Amino acid sequence: MPADIREFFDAYRDAFNRLSGRDVSAFYQVPSMISSATGPGLFTDEQSLITNNEKLCEIYRQSGFVKTDYRECSAIPQNDNFFVVDLEWSIHREQRLPQVFNTTYQLVRRDAVGTWKIEHVAAYSETL
Repeated sequence: MPADIREFFDAYRDAFNRLSGRDVSAFYQVPSMISSATGPGLFTDEQSLITNNEKLCEIYRQSGFVKTDYRECSAIPQNDNFFVVDLEWSIHREQRLPQVFNTTYQLVRRDAVGTWKIEHVAAYSETL
């Protein structure tokens, strides 16, 4: 994974470690889509995305969240403005074994300065 993508996901992880849905949402393109076992979520405005991520962070908080970390499983550079990466996440909680699951991200660069953003997430193995 290129250094700029790793830095992006390090900062994304850090936003989750702060349990800040607003900070997590800053990493997403609007519109964006999150697909999971509970169904797809299409976020066409910033506030609906923030609300979704605040709810997710609250679920984590209520479950004894301590921290999360990731490791790269696979990466597919598509061109200068598109990149796909599959990550294995580990969520550590108080007095529990870590929860391990995989998520695939489609990153895009659509602004003039080339900022990476998440356009689609496939949370295909996380259970809440």
